[in-house]
Amino acid sequence: MSIEFFIDKIILWLKDGRQRVLQFRNDKVNVITGNSKTGKTAILEIIDYCLCGSESNISYEHIGENVLWYGLNFKINGKLFTIARGAFKNELTFSKDYYFSPVGEIPELPYATIGESELKDIIEEEFSINSKVTFNYGSKIIKQNSKISYRYFLLFNTLSGDVVDHSKYYFDKMDIDRYRDALPRIFDLALGITTIENIIIHDKILSLERDITRLEKEKDDVLKESENRLDSIKIIIKRAKDAKIISPFITDINEAIDELKKIYETGMLPIVEIDQDEDDIDKIKEEKQRLEIQLTKIKRFKKRYSIYKNSLEKEEEALRPIKYINQTFSNNIDNDEYRQFLNILDMEFNNIKKAIKDKLPFEYNIDDKIFELENKLDTINKQLSIMPDIDDSIKSDKDRLISIGELKSEFTRLICSEQSTNEIDEKIKEREKDLNKLKDIYEIPDERKSSMIEALNDYIQIYIEKAEGALDEYGKYLSTFDYSKKVLKLRKNKSTSTANITSSSDHLFLHLCMFLGMHQLIMDNDVPYILPFLIIDQPSRPYFNNKVYDFKSSKENLSKKDDWTKVKEIFNLLNYFFKNILQDKHHFQIILLEHVSVDAWEGCNHIHLVDTFDGDKNALIPYI
Repeated sequence: MSIEFFIDKIILWLKDGRQRVLQFRNDKVNVITGNSKTGKTAILEIIDYCLCGSESNISYEHIGENVLWYGLNFKINGKLFTIARGAFKNELTFSKDYYFSPVGEIPELPYATIGESELKDIIEEEFSINSKVTFNYGSKIIKQNSKISYRYFLLFNTLSGDVVDHSKYYFDKMDIDRYRDALPRIFDLALGITTIENIIIHDKILSLERDITRLEKEKDDVLKESENRLDSIKIIIKRAKDAKIISPFITDINEAIDELKKIYETGMLPIVEIDQDEDDIDKIKEEKQRLEIQLTKIKRFKKRYSIYKNSLEKEEEALRPIKYINQTFSNNIDNDEYRQFLNILDMEFNNIKKAIKDKLPFEYNIDDKIFELENKLDTINKQLSIMPDIDDSIKSDKDRLISIGELKSEFTRLICSEQSTNEIDEKIKEREKDLNKLKDIYEIPDERKSSMIEALNDYIQIYIEKAEGALDEYGKYLSTFDYSKKVLKLRKNKSTSTANITSSSDHLFLHLCMFLGMHQLIMDNDVPYILPFLIIDQPSRPYFNNKVYDFKSSKENLSKKDDWTKVKEIFNLLNYFFKNILQDKHHFQIILLEHVSVDAWEGCNHIHLVDTFDGDKNALIPYI
C-alpha cells in the first residue's frame, strides 16, 4: 500500500518571538513565487532539515541567524505529525534537538522531546521500513545487508536547482558518495520492480543454497574420511590375522569386522586354524600378475594402434592433393606411365582413407576390456591387502590376548567414528525441497524489470506527448529510460539510437516528464516507500539566462517570445499530471519555487499560490 503524505504547514519560530507560517494544500501545485534572495530555495532545505537531514544549504547569514526552530506539520498515513528541529550555529554544526508531536500539535515555542534515532524509527515505520529492508549488495560506502534509511528514498521527491535541467543527472545529491551508491540499490524497490517480500525470499534461497553446498562438502569429507578409515581397518584386520586372532582365510572385509566386534563384545578367543594354504595365496598372486601383464599388453597395443592411426591420417593429408590433380589434369596427361603412377597414388589415398574410417572389431570393446581387467585387479588387491604374512608359528592365548588389547582402542575408535552419509542426504533432500518451493514463488527481478521499465516508458510518454510543443523537434520522439544510468533519453520511432539533446529547455522538460511519469507508475503500483510529493526549484531557469528581473513582469524579461509559452507549458504539464492522478483517485502534492508572475498558470485549476516573496515587504523571513 502506497504512502499517504502531504505537508500542511512550514513553521519558523523566529528569534524576535514571531512565527512564520506557510500554509500548503494537498492535490495542488503549491507555488511560492517572488524575486531572488528572498528565501524561496530554502524551503526545500528546511523540509529536508526537519526530516533529519545531515547536510543543509540554508543560509546562516540571511535565515539561520533569525530562526530558533524550523518546523514541519504534515499528514502521513492518516496521522498528523509535527516535527521541529533546533537552529544550527553554522553550516557544519546542525542541531540534535527535536520536538515531535504524534498528534500534530504546534507549540508556542518547541523544546527537545525526542532523540534523532527514535524519531527516525517513527518515520521509517510510516515508510514501511524495518530491519528486513536492507541493501542486498554493498559498496565501499554502503555495507551489505545494512538497513536502508528512508532518507535515501527522498531522492525521488526533489528536483533542486542543481538537477532540474541537468544534462547528465536526474536525481539530487549525486555528488554525495552514499546517495550516489544508494540510488541503484534502492531503485528496484522504489519502482516496484521487486518487493521486500521478494528480497526476503531471495535471501532464503541464497541461505538454502549455502546450506546445500555446506552439506555436500560435509558429505565429501565423510566419504574421504570413510575411505581413509577403511584403509586403516584393513591394516588392523591384517595385524589381527598375523596375531592369529581371526582366521587368515576370511577374505571379506565386513566379515572380518564382524568377527573382531564379536571378540571385543564377548571377550572370547576363537579357535583359529593356523594351517595356512600357501597355494591359495600364491594362486591369487599369480592371478594378479597375469591380469597386470594382460592389462599392460592391451594398453600398449591400444597406444601403438593409436599411433598407427595417426600416421595414416598424416599420410592421407599428404596424398590429398593427388585427388585434386587427378580430377583436374588427368585428361591432359598423355604419358601413360605418369597417369598410371597418379592412379596408384589415388588408389593408395582411397585405401588409407577407408582404413581410417573403418573400425576393426577389437576397437569396439577394447575400452570395455580394460575396464573389466582393472576391476578384477582392484578386487584382488583388496583381498591381498588383508591377507596375513605366511607364518606357521603357534601363538599362545597370552600373546593373542595382548594383541587384542593393542588393537582394541584403535579398532573401536575407527568403528565408532563411522558416519553414514544417509543422514546428510536426507538433510540435502529437505533443503532442496524447500529451495524448489521458494524458487516457484520467487520473481526474478530481471524478468520483471524489463516489463516495469517498458511500463515506465509508457507513463513518461504520456507527458512527452503533452509537452510536444515545448520539446520542439523532439516532441514526437519516444521515451527511452536508461536503467543503468537512471536518465531519460529520446529516440525516433523505429530507431535504435537515441538523440543527442543539448538544450537546457529540453532537459528541463525531460526531467519533469520522467518524474511525473515515474510517480504515477509508483502510485498505480502501490509502492510503499516513496512519498506522493515533489518539490521543484525554479523550473523556468533555462528561459531567463540568469538575468536580474522582476517576477511581476517576468513575461517581459524573457529573452525570446516563445520562452514565455514554454514557461506556461511547465504549469500546463503539472496541471495535466494532477488531472490524470485525481481521476485515478490518487493524491499528490507539489511545491514549486518560482520567479514568474501569476499569469504563467492562467487557466490551470490545480495551481495554488502559497505566497509571494516580493523582497520589498515580504520574504521567507518577513521584514519588521
